[in-house]
Amino acid sequence: MDDKRTQAMAKFEQNRRQHEEVSSPLSQLKMSSVFYTYSTMKQPWGVKIPSIPSSTMFHLVLEGEAFVSVYEARVKLGPGDFILLPRGTGHDIVDVNNTPASDLFDNEIEKITEHYERLTTTGEGELTTTLCGTVLFDNEVTTSIIQSMPDYIFVPSQSLAHQTIESVVQSIHRETENEDYGAGLIVSKLADVLILQCIRTWINEISDEQQSWLLAHTDKRLSRAMKKIHGDPSAHIDIESLAELSGMSRTSFIDYFKKIVGQTPKKYITHWRLSLARERLLHGNEHVLNIALDVGYQSEAAFSRAYKSKYGVSPSYTKKSG
Repeated sequence: MDDKRTQAMAKFEQNRRQHEEVSSPLSQLKMSSVFYTYSTMKQPWGVKIPSIPSSTMFHLVLEGEAFVSVYEARVKLGPGDFILLPRGTGHDIVDVNNTPASDLFDNEIEKITEHYERLTTTGEGELTTTLCGTVLFDNEVTTSIIQSMPDYIFVPSQSLAHQTIESVVQSIHRETENEDYGAGLIVSKLADVLILQCIRTWINEISDEQQSWLLAHTDKRLSRAMKKIHGDPSAHIDIESLAELSGMSRTSFIDYFKKIVGQTPKKYITHWRLSLARERLLHGNEHVLNIALDVGYQSEAAFSRAYKSKYGVSPSYTKKSG
């Protein structure tokens, strides 16, 4: 009798989790197509990638090393390292000597299939090879989710998620290279898996306190407020304006926000901005004051106090360890 009851409870819990996953905004994440580039680059080389609206871009280094510069951040990639740029932001990918980036189309590009090409540079030095992709989407919920993500997600080769991500990227590579029957459909499904895996990695490893942002960002009453919060980290944001955007009184907005997100709007905004700052400290060469101003603090001292309260160390300590 106890065994049957235990089995029934386990079945109930499994069904509950499946229902939660199906009803999650992530279940509505849909990618429409992928354009793929296999790059063989010998030093000196540097490539300037243009911004592409309604897209997500990624780079997987197969051999050698590279630097990806997006806004003020400069992220070093070694063999197996992966970087995702959720919003299709224009960026540079260059060799370890920081060779100035030239326009993408100044390089030798060979079109293999409709969705696959090979890029080769003219240098004769050390080799770097990469698999790079541009994933397109046109789903409103996907756009909403993507817009609230950070400028980039870095997945090092030693990450627990790395094997899955590399496997999916290689599968996309094979499908786009050959384009057999049904390749387009398969690639779009693989792209869904790739982006979902990256989001999960970010939630689990980078922003564990922001896990409710998905629900809040797609909630009908909170979506406009979340868009404002994530749209410009440096902007002055007061609770009254967020409540007005949500069509609620200040008190009702705070209560509802806390119910959905699990923390007050003020605390959420603080944690979000400090999370963004931490990533820039780890992977960029900016002055602490510049980062502080960009995430909404009026002084380096105020930023440092908030940062140390959250992470237990100073911004300068994080910057040195990056």
